[in-house]
Formats: sequence, C-alpha cells, structure tokens
Amino acid sequence: MTLKPTFLIAGILFAGISTYSVKGQNTIGGHFGFVQPIVTIQDGDTSDGFDPYTIGFPIGVTIRKNEKFAFDVELVPFISSIENSEGDTVSAVNELLIHPGLLWGIGNKLTFGNRIAYETKSGRYGITPLLNRGFRLGKANVFAELVVPLRVGNDQEISLTAALHFGIGF
Repeated sequence: MTLKPTFLIAGILFAGISTYSVKGQNTIGGHFGFVQPIVTIQDGDTSDGFDPYTIGFPIGVTIRKNEKFAFDVELVPFISSIENSEGDTVSAVNELLIHPGLLWGIGNKLTFGNRIAYETKSGRYGITPLLNRGFRLGKANVFAELVVPLRVGNDQEISLTAALHFGIGF
C-alpha cells in the first residue's frame, strides 16, 4: 500500500487524525504550535524576542520508525513587528525556517532531538538541539519544548538563542 499525497495533506490539515500506519511500515504524524524566542546572544550583545516582538508558527510532519526514533521536518514562518517606511510599526513575515531533524525518545515522555536549520531570507544556517516533554491534555497530545538554535553564516557573528516551543501533536 502506498501513501497518497492527498491523504497525507488531509492528515496534516485535520488534527482529529492521530497517525497513519501500515503494518510493517513507519507511522506518520504531525504537529503545529508556536515558538517564542526568549533570549539571543550575538556579537557580545544580548537581546530578547520581545523588542522587536518575534514569534514563529512551526508546522511539522513526523515519520516515526519506532517508539524511540523519528525523523521530523518543520516549516516555521516567523512574524516580527517591524517599522515600515512611514515609521509605523507593523507585523510581517520576516523569515521562513526549513528545519529537518532526528528525534530520540529518552523515557518519561522526554525526547531529545537535533535539527538542521536553513533560514531562507537571512541566508543563515545551523543546528537546533531540543528537549521535548509530551503531555496529555484531555484527549489531546500537547508538548513543551526547549530549543537552543545556533546560527552562523551570511557575514554575521555566531548567534545562540533560547526559545520555548508549545504545540499539539496528532
């Protein structure tokens, strides 16, 4: 049996579908949520994700090989408050992050992962180690995640950020 693209798209769009699995094959699921940068260190300066305000909205597809190992890819549009040419503050999508990675279950609903990061607008790249904790909230699978992006490239100093990612998995 092959996985039809329309079924995969429907599975991503409807959170009521928990996973798709064929006996002897991988399990496919997904997640969506938001990620809030808390603090960034770059070039000896420290800044927060609140000036200008920045928030990301990860949408991910997970291919789980077994209970302990998975491949996951996220697309994360980031929205920031920016000043336009008239001097007004407006919100705009300022970055799209392509974020594939590997995830390892380490027990007690904890997952360690590491992602490769490609920022499409800034041209920066790097890695994003993460620690994820899953919870049941009623019938929903929710999670909280600490992510620590390390970015290089595009003639900028290395940056290190701490951020919190919250979401729902299906």
